Amino acid sequence: MNYAFNIAVAVLVLAGGSAVSQAQIPVQVVTPTAEQVVLDADSFVNAGEMAYLAFPALIAGDQDEVLISYKRGRSHANDAGALLEVVRFNTADNRIESREAIGGEPELIFQMGEWARFPSGTLANFVDVQQVVKDRGRSQNHRTGVQFAVSRDNGKTFFKMQLLPAIDGKEYGYVFDCLPVADRLYVLAMTFPEQTERKTKFSEDGKRIFGTVVALVYDEQDDKWSHVRDLNQEFGNININESCLIADGEGFIVATRGYDNKARLHRVDQEFRELQSFDLTASTKEIESHVGRPRLFEKDGRLYLLGRSFRHGKMELALFRINKKTLAAEQGAILDPLSDSTITDGYYAMHYFRNNGDAERFNVVTYRRTNKQKHPDIIRLEFNWSDVR
Repeated sequence: MNYAFNIAVAVLVLAGGSAVSQAQIPVQVVTPTAEQVVLDADSFVNAGEMAYLAFPALIAGDQDEVLISYKRGRSHANDAGALLEVVRFNTADNRIESREAIGGEPELIFQMGEWARFPSGTLANFVDVQQVVKDRGRSQNHRTGVQFAVSRDNGKTFFKMQLLPAIDGKEYGYVFDCLPVADRLYVLAMTFPEQTERKTKFSEDGKRIFGTVVALVYDEQDDKWSHVRDLNQEFGNININESCLIADGEGFIVATRGYDNKARLHRVDQEFRELQSFDLTASTKEIESHVGRPRLFEKDGRLYLLGRSFRHGKMELALFRINKKTLAAEQGAILDPLSDSTITDGYYAMHYFRNNGDAERFNVVTYRRTNKQKHPDIIRLEFNWSDVR
């Protein structure tokens, strides 16, 4: 890696799942080889349309194509009528081939769409659907239950949204990640107090009531959903939100965002019983808080964590290389070095790779709003993978 600056690396010793010292890791600021505004918020404003564009998620479609879902509304929250849209994006010539709304109702908020590819190849987009209600005198977004749309032609058309049924007696409001393994689909999802207990988000004394992140599994042959494990409880009775997973031998590695502003990694078995954990925030000086909307991926035998991070009190889009054995961060890369602006909203991100002659390109699709913008754009940042890895 060509470092913009180097920091001496302290050796991190893992004992019983906890770090005995805080490490400084080498971090580089990487300049993109290309930057593209995929969806320009100003063009929606000028057309008199909803212009808040955020929370992109992507999955591979047909050859040279990725599908990008995103929210199109009026604000980050409390915007009834927000739509869940999908664009088919050609990665060979970097253009949008089609755009359509696959979810939307006047009184509801459709956002945070999460893609899944079932073992059979069928695609689905699971959407966090909310409604604005008064909760102890304040306007709050309450979950009304995950809705999902299915495509059987690789994203060219979608069936009408349908409600995800209760699974072992519980309803879910937000799907974080989906992973097909053999004939099953493993899913991380969150249930909320207004769904499971019909309570508001705040107790009588005004304290926050947290939801629960769980592991679910769907058997496509039997068309059956099952609850696997409560991860809040399994991971030490911590309150967590955004999470993701990746296969690891016969089990998984899970990344979590804690309400205590901690980024953690957890190694689990097939039944999501914890085998090992690592607190990245407590152990790494360059990870000052949680990693927002974390995404794990593996490339050339190495493990990476992508997401919104904080360093020197500044919001950044970061990629961390993770030691697969210890789960410690080895190094980091800052992927959007805007030096003349303050980022006020953004950096939920996903990636794809493309080969360009002899160079492998790492592409990141995310959303970003600076202090100079009213609404965020959906953007694509491209890097030489050799500069990032």
